[in-house]
Amino acid sequence: MRIFNQIIPFLPNFDELFIEINSFIELVFGYLKYVFFCILLIIGILTLLSLRGKYFLERIRYSKEQKLADNPMTKPRLILGSLYIFFAFGILLDFFTFFLLVVLDPLPDRFIFNFVSFSGLIDPFALNGVSDISKAVYPYEKTIYYGVAIVSFMALLTITISLWQIINKEGKATKKSIVSLISGTVTGLLAGFTTCLPLFL
Repeated sequence: MRIFNQIIPFLPNFDELFIEINSFIELVFGYLKYVFFCILLIIGILTLLSLRGKYFLERIRYSKEQKLADNPMTKPRLILGSLYIFFAFGILLDFFTFFLLVVLDPLPDRFIFNFVSFSGLIDPFALNGVSDISKAVYPYEKTIYYGVAIVSFMALLTITISLWQIINKEGKATKKSIVSLISGTVTGLLAGFTTCLPLFL
């Protein structure tokens, strides 16, 4: 056990425990895929429903001859709601997951591994199996990767909801939504924006 042997020389063999933890986390991500799908779908539907309700209220302020497309609040909400529904089915059917992997992969992220490597506490070679699950040899390496993947998922979820809140409020975003967006971005840079995505496939 390359990393743990450098930190705790007398650590017992927990391979079977790590294998069970890995199986559990893989099952959790199987459910999280559908949870993420439902969240995106609900956000999209609520956006379109709020558009319909606000449209009838705004009609009072506009002439009866004016079309829905002429209302300045229509297009952003219509596009936003449609996109979230499209993203939801993209996650469910995997094509949007593949798209995100291709688009986000070139972005610099997973800085948490760089910080650990630069600290000098752990041999950088020992981090290969942790930062890249395809290179994992020991069960604990997958467990650490899955732990980072959970943080990565929370970052994506935070960014998704924060963007919806900011756009849906038509420029009247609260400080809380902006702070959530920034914290989600920072967390994504640390844990990686694509770390969790392969577990949805």
